[in-house]
This record gives sequence, C-alpha cells and structure tokens, in this order.
Amino acid sequence: MRRLRNDLPYTFRPPKLSAWFRPLGLLGNRHFFLKRQYNLSSITSTGFDDVRKLSAAGHSIVLAPNHADHSDPHVMMEVTARHQLKALFMGAREIFEVSPSACFALQAMGVFSVDRDGPDIAAIKTAINLLEKGGDPLIIYPEGEIYHHHERLDPLHEGVASILLKAAARLKQDREAFLVPVAIRFHHQPEVEATFSPRLSKLEDRIGWTPKPNLPTDDRILRLASGILALKETEFLGHAGNGGIQERLTQLCESLLADTESRHSRDPKALTPPERVRALRYRIRRRLLDAEKPPTPAEKITLLDDLDRVFTALQAHSYIGDYLLGDPTLNRRAETILKLEEDLFGFPTYPTPRTVHVTAAPPIPVSQMIRTAQLPPKGGATDLTNLLEKSLSALLT
Repeated sequence: MRRLRNDLPYTFRPPKLSAWFRPLGLLGNRHFFLKRQYNLSSITSTGFDDVRKLSAAGHSIVLAPNHADHSDPHVMMEVTARHQLKALFMGAREIFEVSPSACFALQAMGVFSVDRDGPDIAAIKTAINLLEKGGDPLIIYPEGEIYHHHERLDPLHEGVASILLKAAARLKQDREAFLVPVAIRFHHQPEVEATFSPRLSKLEDRIGWTPKPNLPTDDRILRLASGILALKETEFLGHAGNGGIQERLTQLCESLLADTESRHSRDPKALTPPERVRALRYRIRRRLLDAEKPPTPAEKITLLDDLDRVFTALQAHSYIGDYLLGDPTLNRRAETILKLEEDLFGFPTYPTPRTVHVTAAPPIPVSQMIRTAQLPPKGGATDLTNLLEKSLSALLT
C-alpha cells in the first residue's frame, strides 16, 4: 500500500490505444516487469476461452480480478494478450503521476485514470462508453487497494457493478453484458523460505531492533508486527495500545478515522473503513486545492498530516490479525513479509521466483439476469456485487 500524500490537481487521462506501441509495451511488460521486477517465472491461466468468444461476438465484458499484488495489472495484460484480447484497464490516478513517460505508456496500452477518492465522472463515462462499444474487455479491480492477502477478499466496491449495469441498459438487442470474476493466485517456491530470516533482520534493524535470527519465523513476524503497531500507536495516539493485535489494529483505525472526521465531518454513506478513508481523502484534497480560499501554510500542514492519518488507518485496516496464524503456510508467511517490507521500506522485494495462476470464472450473464428479473435494472449493484464477491471468494479458497 503506497502513501498518498500529495496536493496535486487531478487531470483525467483517457485511453489512447497505440497499434505501433502495443507490441513494444507487451515486450517490456514481459521481460522487465514480470520477469525482472516481480520475479514471475511462470504464468498460467484457465477459463479465458469463453471470454475470447464473447469478445469476438462484440459483447460487453468486465473482467473483475482480486488485487493482492503490484504485479496484478502486468499479469492481466500478459494473460489477456495470450488469448488475443486487447484489454482496457481502469487505473488509479497515482500511476499516471509517476512520470510523463509512464503516463504515455499507460495510455498507449489502453489504461485510463480514475480518481478513487471522488466522483470521477470522466472515468465513469469512459468506462460506460467503452463497454457500450463492446468487444475489448474492460478490467476493473473491485477491491480498489492492494492488501497483500490474496487468499481473502476485502469488501468489494459497488462501482464495478454499477458501471456495468448502466452500460447494459444502453446496449442494442444483439449485444449482452457480462461480468467475469477473475482469481489471481500467486505461489512462492520453497527456496523463498531461506530468505525470510535475513529479510526479517533488515526489518528489525529498520525500527532500531537487534535482529533475532534464532527465533522461529512466525514468532519474529508477530513480534515485529506488534512492535511496528506500537510505534504507530505511539506516533498518533501518544501510547501503545492494549489487547491482541487485531483488537489494537481495529482501535487504531477507528481512532484515526474519528479524529480526522472531527475536522472534516463524516460522510453518512461511508460505512466501511475504506469508504471512510476515500471520503476523507476527497474532502481533504478538495480543501488543499481550494483556489478561491487557499489554505494557510499552517492549515496545509494539518491537512497533509490528516492524509497521513487516514493512510495509517487504511494500513491498520489492511492487516488481518489471524491471516498468518489461522493458516501459517509458506505463501502466507511470504505475503506477510512482503507487506511489512512495503510498509517499512516503500516497496516489497521479490528475491526468489514465483508462479501465478489466473482463473476466469464462468461469465455472469448480466443482461440475461436483468431480462429475467434476477437483477433489477436500477438498484441492482448491491446484488451483483454480492454475486461477484461470492464467486471470487470461492475461486480463492
């Protein structure tokens, strides 16, 4: 999870598919990102034959994958290309702000931006128009954030279902809308276990501790997690919390959100911590960018500090207390260490090769469900999201 502490104005970036750039982009994606940066030695997939048939028939398709790793978009780009699909992507605004060259490459590969913290009408209209055109599938990640626990879903946003339902209402009679749940499962090879101790030593050293290589791996992970949590509690609350790790994570998240909402008010429609975080980021950034009444230097410092508070609240929410202890497998240990590295160093490391398998579930026939009254044409986003969540959860277990 990347820190989002900026006051940049948002500019919508539409997709600008480039026929000459696409082969270069796919080549760079395959050899630089997948192999070198994310250390993926093998990518396999199943279930995409149905997607290809629907795409060839010109139907409207949304692919909705889980989002547990930074390599997810690169994996989906490779998998869809292998099946002769020119997939389009909705991507967070922040990836377009890395550099002008990154922005150009993303747009040329069919990625368009979305501001996750506000009502991005341009992104929504673009998504609906692309679906109305049909043929090329649109990839949207319904979890929104990267949580590094791919065997469990975070609550899904209803935006994906809402966009597809709106597009379905505009389709001609010979065209159908489909929602395809997609499960991305990463597998770490046994040799990754030898990297755990030195990586944990670096993490312990990062917070000023003497490394404890003689402790069992799970004990070191939990000890380190508890120590980092105590540092965050002390930073924002003035003292370390009491109780178990999950209870303390929940308390920290709620305390930070309530404190920030006391200054910016709470959106009554925002119920879950991620929804409250998005609502707060939207309000804070809107105030930071107020051209008519700019914030004073002192107020700007407070607003940026509030962005840090809601970021830390989302970090606390993203940790599942029993994820490792409930089933301490090699994959879960590796994921937890990746997550700790990202939170302490800014980016995880991938020291040994990994494999990934991508499974496309049977397409959900949205248009047919609307015709047969299984889904209401208006107000059906919740039901469709629940159906998507059920299907994705089954694929990941």
